[in-house]
Amino acid sequence: MGMTSPFPEPESPELEQFAVYAKAEIGAMLRNLAEEGVLMTAYFDGDPGFLVSVILEVNPDFEEVIFDYAVDPVAQKTPAGFQHIVFVGFLEHIKVQFVARLAEAMQHDNRPAFRIRLPDSLLRLQRRDFFRVRPPLSKPAKCLVAYGDDGKQYESLRVLDLSVGGLAVMTYPEKFDLPAARLIENCYLDLPGVGSIGVNILVRHIDTLAKDEKARRCGCEFVDMAPASRMMLQRYINQIDAENRKVASIKRVA
Repeated sequence: MGMTSPFPEPESPELEQFAVYAKAEIGAMLRNLAEEGVLMTAYFDGDPGFLVSVILEVNPDFEEVIFDYAVDPVAQKTPAGFQHIVFVGFLEHIKVQFVARLAEAMQHDNRPAFRIRLPDSLLRLQRRDFFRVRPPLSKPAKCLVAYGDDGKQYESLRVLDLSVGGLAVMTYPEKFDLPAARLIENCYLDLPGVGSIGVNILVRHIDTLAKDEKARRCGCEFVDMAPASRMMLQRYINQIDAENRKVASIKRVA
């Protein structure tokens, strides 16, 4: 996931930690978007079309948000009638995303507009929160997962990708299985070039891998990570990102 992408982040348990549910906080964020005139892109029911708009007004008393429909006069889409609309906008370095279940056409100060109900939740994502890297196969990163009654035995799992919020590892259930929705403490991340850091992981979801039917991709969230460990992990992510950019630059020149 890249910060420059204007497209909605797909629903994922890993994003739950970035969700805001407090009505007052949601209202404040939407008012900031309105005051700054942030362009909001609306995506409809998985339809390829979209609409660009700005928030005109936030009315917490009526639990409604009013958007300007005249911002995008050439848009072929109208929000009325769609049951699932995803809004995405960028406020400074924060990506804001929320969902509306229904939009209603209206007039606001004699201008075409539409309104939605104040969303029940909102995602606030900073680049460092969800920027993921894939460790190179030439220098694989490993996650040593504790198991056994004493928790002192470890299974080494290959890291498929990771961010400061979590990681995905590959398992073969026939040999070693990770239970979903379970917190596993006292694990270790072995990051080439940076070192080993202690982590607690919560298994959020498990998916099959298309290339290997026997393998599983396990998405995990980091829980209560120490600040020093987070700094080491961020250093590793920056290092891999820099290496990837260097390789891409060489390929472009070639």
